[in-house]
Amino acid sequence: MTVTSDTRKLGKKPYLEITNKLISFFMQHQKYLKIIAILIMNSVPYQSIFGSTAEHVDYVVMGKSVNYRQKNNENLILLNTVFFAEIFPTDLDSGRNKVTNAFLKGPGDANRGLAFSDSRIPFLAGQREMTIEDLNKRYPDDTYFFNFDTPNGKIRNFPVSFKSESSYTQRPESVTISLLQNEKKVDLTQIDPNQDLKIKWSNFTVGSKDPNHIIDDMIYVILGDCMGNEIDHSGHALSDPSALTFDKKEFVIKKDILMPGEPFQLEVEHSNMETSIHQNIEIIVTSATTTFLDFKTSGKSRRKLSCPKNPLAMDGGQTDRVKK
Repeated sequence: MTVTSDTRKLGKKPYLEITNKLISFFMQHQKYLKIIAILIMNSVPYQSIFGSTAEHVDYVVMGKSVNYRQKNNENLILLNTVFFAEIFPTDLDSGRNKVTNAFLKGPGDANRGLAFSDSRIPFLAGQREMTIEDLNKRYPDDTYFFNFDTPNGKIRNFPVSFKSESSYTQRPESVTISLLQNEKKVDLTQIDPNQDLKIKWSNFTVGSKDPNHIIDDMIYVILGDCMGNEIDHSGHALSDPSALTFDKKEFVIKKDILMPGEPFQLEVEHSNMETSIHQNIEIIVTSATTTFLDFKTSGKSRRKLSCPKNPLAMDGGQTDRVKK
């Protein structure tokens, strides 16, 4: 006997009774069923239903940096120390911002929340201090919580932590920059714009491979013009396979970028990385040291630029310069 023929014999009455009982049950317990539904929804991450937020966020960075100005060929002047954080989207070339409404909460000055910029790569920098000890009073080495929105949902209380000793034992020593052409050190005021310029730096004292195999300690080289615009970059961590790791000793700026008779500015950063992964988003906690250096090319400028005496700041760490 098939199920169909059996139900025909039973008739419609049992089904009507069952339906009526179910309706009566839902009406009597509607309040409790709503509570259960809310509890279930809260226990399941929003992104597991509508797609992962990791589709839009590649990695987050949090760190502390010491910034120096290099005068002439060797003299270093301490500018400031800073606490900072960044959120890197998976698509750096997207025409619209995929990460929005970002803020950071945590101890110290972050207790009330620190807002990220509305830029393509959301960024924040805290109040600058002259020593790491004073910076740590504002931003203790503890756990902070990233919060942001993506097209697939919201991330709330995403934890990122400093190791307690990171501000002291893992910070790279100050960086000294050397400029060379034809393998010889050059006059910073007479760089030949018709030749490639080789950038070298002092040893990365605490640089090493990443035991988690996410990203080794990094070196960044950034070139800017006199108006504070970035015009060359050695590459971002994770997203750029050719980016400089701790074991690299030099970076070459091609002559095509160098214009005659113009001031330029360099930034070289040594960055110690501590890595982890949470919710499929990679985490980098960095302890960094950065040095800024100006130079000028020989010849007569071919462009109508009204360059100030000193280049405008291309980085917030250049507190000795006028902002762009």
